[in-house]
Amino acid sequence: MNKQMYKEYTDQEANSKLLKGIIIGGIVGGALTLFDSTTRSKVKKAASGMTASSKEMLVNVKENPQETKNQMIDRFKTASTTLKDAISDAQDLYAKFNEDVFSKVEEVKDISSDAVSTVKDSKEDIKEVGSKVAKAGSQAAEAYPQASENKTMSGNVDNPPEKQASPELKPVETGTSRPTQM
Repeated sequence: MNKQMYKEYTDQEANSKLLKGIIIGGIVGGALTLFDSTTRSKVKKAASGMTASSKEMLVNVKENPQETKNQMIDRFKTASTTLKDAISDAQDLYAKFNEDVFSKVEEVKDISSDAVSTVKDSKEDIKEVGSKVAKAGSQAAEAYPQASENKTMSGNVDNPPEKQASPELKPVETGTSRPTQM
């Protein structure tokens, strides 16, 4: 229990330090941006605009509190209706996506599992075909044993081409003295 309390304390302390760091970073960053004259002028304009609009709203609330209240209620109702429409559209989109995509995913799962089972089933058939081909090859080799023993000069292992006797060179009958291979 003591370790758990210590962990909670250190977590709270870390969160507190994080919050302090964020606040201090915001203040320092804001102060640094005010060194730029254009940023300062924009901040001044925005602050004066907010001040003016706040004063105007306070004056309207003092003069016509009921009208201001009704305007606020109408704005919230409009925003609420818009939000409800957006939520409804999102739900419709989710239903369509769910219907289109997830149904296709199930089809793909079924097709892939069928393909896997077909491959597994055909595995034995392929082995059987391979063994039949091997058997046919060995039967053919037994039927013609001299064909497998007589190899071409380049494939004869017992008498490689460099150790084989070279063919005789005979002179060409046209009167030239160049030897040719026959």
